[in-house]
Amino acid sequence: MSQEQRLALSARIVDVVHDAIGSARAHINVAIRELEPGALVEAGEPVLVRDEVG
Repeated sequence: MSQEQRLALSARIVDVVHDAIGSARAHINVAIRELEPGALVEAGEPVLVRDEVG
């Protein structure tokens, strides 16, 4: 995800949260964590594999 995409996604998330709960935009924080393939495992199985990234 490019920096431009991260900023656009973050801005949209802030708007949605603000509209949903009325919190001031300045009080809403967004953290985007990008994981490498295989870094997330559920029930012993990788959730994200290289072939699915794209």
